[in-house]
Amino acid sequence: MVRRLRTAVLVVHGIDRQGKRVVLHLSLGGRESTEAWKAVLHDLVERGLRSPGLVISDGNPGLLRALSEVWPEVPQQRCVVHRMRNVLARVPKRWQGEVKRALHRIFYAESLEEAKAAAGRFMAQFRKGLPTACELLEKHLAECLAFYRFPEVHWKHIRTTNALERAFREVRRRTDVIGRFPNEMAALGVIFGVLEGARLKWHRVTVEPEHTAEI
Repeated sequence: MVRRLRTAVLVVHGIDRQGKRVVLHLSLGGRESTEAWKAVLHDLVERGLRSPGLVISDGNPGLLRALSEVWPEVPQQRCVVHRMRNVLARVPKRWQGEVKRALHRIFYAESLEEAKAAAGRFMAQFRKGLPTACELLEKHLAECLAFYRFPEVHWKHIRTTNALERAFREVRRRTDVIGRFPNEMAALGVIFGVLEGARLKWHRVTVEPEHTAEI
């Protein structure tokens, strides 16, 4: 009998000072554990990467613990799409539309002050009827709103992990078609090809001198 083994793929993308997206790390991690992610971060440091200005993640616990140990001073942005999805998973169907609109008013507000005010209104409106959803939203809300402290022109690029998520949908499609790989390098070669193709299609972020100074 041939067993089909699955493993985690650990990927780090970055945006450089020219606004270009680059693949900084790609490896098979077995699973997304703290130790696996610490090895990734240490590899980046050893290869000369200085502490980034911001780390954007989907909130994976292993990655967050690794970041707290390796780069404790680096601000973090939690993907707002993942956070909205997680909050809505705790909301009855009849309230989904209303809650989703209220969440959008928080994460797509025109300023940090307006986002905080919208979050306060959300808590006042839903805390009694949806205490679990409110508790989840309130937890790590500051990390979800971190993007507001950066230039407005960058907000749409840094408040979510959507760019990487889209690329990985194509990775899953390609790897499912292939099925089994003869070895690790063959798998990584296909994955890198897909990620690199997505990177080349990505529109660069506008980074002006004043943006760099603000960051």
